[in-house]
Amino acid sequence: MKWLKLVPVGLLVIAVLAVATTLVLYETGKLPYKVYIVHTGSMTPTIPSKSAVLVEEGSYKVGEAVSFVEEHGNVVTHRLMAIHPDGTIVTKGDANPTADPWHHLTTADIIGKVVAAPHMAGYYLYCAKSVPGIIAILVCLLIIWLVCEVWVLAKRMDEDPTASPAP
Repeated sequence: MKWLKLVPVGLLVIAVLAVATTLVLYETGKLPYKVYIVHTGSMTPTIPSKSAVLVEEGSYKVGEAVSFVEEHGNVVTHRLMAIHPDGTIVTKGDANPTADPWHHLTTADIIGKVVAAPHMAGYYLYCAKSVPGIIAILVCLLIIWLVCEVWVLAKRMDEDPTASPAP
């Protein structure tokens, strides 16, 4: 059962490699997606505040949640309600009673449609952009690794109660 001890380490290595690979592909522009953090509740309950949205660039249609650049340069994620013949668009947050007040937005301002919106992921992404946040994430990973090690040791002790912990 020596292989059982390698399971937590293997899972940790796979997770770190998966995250690193995804970040490298994203940062080099090899993925057709952009990620944005949702800061308000205007799309609640569909996309609550602190979510992250994964946006497929250049793909959208009326009725879908889309991310776009509004008149002041901020990225907003709202539902695309209409596209007028002149190319102007109408958007609205799901939690808002009326359409957005922007009058000069066009389809050129749309980044793309939302393909995923994991709840709370935006909160963790925001934290990961700071040194204390990175330290907190590393501490969490260390705790997970330690819990896995204790689990392996407990399994080992169950199989052979006379066994001593491995050095």
